[in-house]
Amino acid sequence: MERSAFVLDSGALNAINRGFGVVALVGGLVVLVGGGQVIHQHHLDQFLLNPAAADGQVIENTPRTGVSSNRFRFTAYQAVVRFTDQQGHPVIYRDFFSVTPPSFVLGQNVTMLYDPDHPARAMIDRGPKNYLLPGVCAVVGLLMILGGLQRISDAPPVLSTDPTPQALGS
Repeated sequence: MERSAFVLDSGALNAINRGFGVVALVGGLVVLVGGGQVIHQHHLDQFLLNPAAADGQVIENTPRTGVSSNRFRFTAYQAVVRFTDQQGHPVIYRDFFSVTPPSFVLGQNVTMLYDPDHPARAMIDRGPKNYLLPGVCAVVGLLMILGGLQRISDAPPVLSTDPTPQALGS
């Protein structure tokens, strides 16, 4: 069986390189904007920038049963926390995350971050882990944008000093 050579000149390679650059640039913008939208939609930005804080206590670990992608049943636990807002009203908060094993034990004291205007919008303060989602979105999005800009830039990669087209597979 004879191998046929697929020939690409440097102009075609530059066009492909720039095409991947545009895809990376758009993808990075989607990650940044989409991640920012998810963070804003779940009020994480307000909790991290301007929170009201209260001491809370874990009153329950609610079991949540599910089926994994390979059809195994599992049980994860969702913490339920009681805290009192700035006006002295009691608030019951059911954590967004369900994990196995439970993250908190019954009776454990936790710090709650909440929206003072809507105390039901709350989250458990997990310290540095609070910044995980915004950090990942920022790093991945910025790296994609920088890589895309590098590929789109006017400096084409140096392929060879030979002016003849390069054959792939030979």
